[in-house]
Amino acid sequence: MTRGEKLAEKFEGFSPFHPLLAPLGLATRRFLRLFERESGFSAPKWFILAVLEREDGLSQGEVSQLFELDPSRVTRIGQALESDGFIRRDRCEADNRVVRMYLTDKGREHLERLPAFREGIHRRIREALGEAEQAELKRMLEALAEAMKR
Repeated sequence: MTRGEKLAEKFEGFSPFHPLLAPLGLATRRFLRLFERESGFSAPKWFILAVLEREDGLSQGEVSQLFELDPSRVTRIGQALESDGFIRRDRCEADNRVVRMYLTDKGREHLERLPAFREGIHRRIREALGEAEQAELKRMLEALAEAMKR
């Protein structure tokens, strides 16, 4: 048994807060690692690109509200995507405080991989959980997210 396996065994079920948080956090971290490995993007970058594919020209503030992210974080992600050539950012002429984001051709090309990537994720979830389990987990996670807003 490796040291990592021994530590995992020792701390199995351990959470300093609530027993649900450790497996929820682990599942989230593993999903994000898979996401980054398969897509080549961090989840926030990919989600911003996907949102812009659906509605190009959203402001950074609108994206911030949509994802409940700090506006400065959306600005940094937008700047990185712009630097890499995936989006273009333009100040709104009517209100100089507003910065709108638009997909570039390079960004659109990368989004063409979205359907295959999404299907791979859906397949993994279907292999782990049946439809009823997925629906129940979704309901429970939404209830948990709502409870954490208070």
